[in-house]
Amino acid sequence: MPRYRIQLKQGKRTIVEHGEFKSLSAVLAHYELISTMKVTEVLKIEYENDTSSIPNDDFLYNSLFKGILKNEQNRISQQVIFHNIKLNKSERDIYDSIKMNMEIDGFHVDSIYCSLFKR
Repeated sequence: MPRYRIQLKQGKRTIVEHGEFKSLSAVLAHYELISTMKVTEVLKIEYENDTSSIPNDDFLYNSLFKGILKNEQNRISQQVIFHNIKLNKSERDIYDSIKMNMEIDGFHVDSIYCSLFKR
């Protein structure tokens, strides 16, 4: 059965729960039946790694990369933030990976502007 990440809200309180359900409609039916909180987001978990292979924190990384991606044709942009960037990765490496692997609202990424590395 698929695993889901469910975000619930009521007032100022937000809770994230995880569960294994038959379908998206089953998630919504379940929470409507049992909870006074409103389901605001449901994400299907496509990949989950076990915690036994998590590396120790050696602090040998740049702590933050922040940039703004842009699609020239549709004049749209989007901010991205990546954490724990390998020390041997340059802005060019990150830019090439973004162009190859990411999109903005279904459109290709033309450029990155206003990038920042934080140590």
